[in-house]
Amino acid sequence: MTKTPNDTQLTNELDRSNTDAWAELRAIVEEMTDEDRHVKWTHETNVFSYPIYSERINKSTNLLYTVGAITPLYSWMTEGLPDYSPTKELSPADAIRAATYIVRSERFADGAIAKAAEIGLLDSILHSLIRWYDSE
Repeated sequence: MTKTPNDTQLTNELDRSNTDAWAELRAIVEEMTDEDRHVKWTHETNVFSYPIYSERINKSTNLLYTVGAITPLYSWMTEGLPDYSPTKELSPADAIRAATYIVRSERFADGAIAKAAEIGLLDSILHSLIRWYDSE
């Protein structure tokens, strides 16, 4: 039986020392546009449709790995996506849970990141992590 990590264990996974990655993540947060959030999908014949992510979204998901926000500690398949509401800020630990869930689930079903961008969850994750970095 896998023990669910607590908030402190999850935030301890974040790599505060990689200042360049955090600076890049902050720049993406500041530059993200509605066009980035409105993900386009391919519509090729005889091929499954898949999302075409903007450079900012692709870079942000790569940076989530770099700063430690995608963690093997969180059993995303078992635990699922944490509760999310666009009117409530995610805690840093819930941002890690949500980031791990959406990025890992994208491997199994295209569009998890697209949905997160569309509903504001990706922005909430990024903002929460930047707030955490600024507060420490």
